[in-house]
Amino acid sequence: MIVPKEPPFSNRIGLIGGLALRAGVFYYEQLLHRYNAQKKPLDLVLCHADVGTVLRYIDAGDRVGLGNYLGTLANDLFDAGAELVAVTAVAPHLAIKEIAQVAQGPVVNLLESIAAGLQEAGLSRVAVFGNRAVMQTNIFGAIPDETIVKLEPSVVEDIHAMYSDIALQGKRGTKPEMERLSNVAHELIEKGGAQAIVLAGTDLSSFYAERKPDYPSLDMAQLHIEQIMKLS
Repeated sequence: MIVPKEPPFSNRIGLIGGLALRAGVFYYEQLLHRYNAQKKPLDLVLCHADVGTVLRYIDAGDRVGLGNYLGTLANDLFDAGAELVAVTAVAPHLAIKEIAQVAQGPVVNLLESIAAGLQEAGLSRVAVFGNRAVMQTNIFGAIPDETIVKLEPSVVEDIHAMYSDIALQGKRGTKPEMERLSNVAHELIEKGGAQAIVLAGTDLSSFYAERKPDYPSLDMAQLHIEQIMKLS
């Protein structure tokens, strides 16, 4: 259990970034914004993970390899004085148990905040946008199957390719991709019965950082950041 320090001190946060670049920057910016609003100094250390390496582990479903890789990076952050660590992406939570087993301190598990986030938002039917593995597994089982509006396989591949392009190319708010995501989202909501789209990719959060989506959504990165705030 993490015991918060008395103000103005806070636990040193460790972030595993690079998944992709804008994902780590997004977490950093959002945490700083919240700390500034609370008039508290942010104490943070950041390390860089190679997004290509991580995606290869995810595509192969190699939880042990991914856990060892990111768990070792987590330990670098703990060695640098971090008192809790977060992985700044949804897809690597495929191996969150394995990461936690390797890590020598607490790793903030996004999956643990999803059920409460859906309940608080009053959502009982949602569709998921993100990495292929995230969409196909309902965010690794964190959302019950009966809650999910399934995407057609061709749409899954389309969204996955778009998400990967945004992540790897650092795109932000490009018109063709915003229109494509919007069209798919509105069809899922208006015809598929979804109440909202779960944005389950931090690069999608960053993509919409300057212009919010024109459809109802729930942002997993924001849930994760609020979880980090409660523990820091």
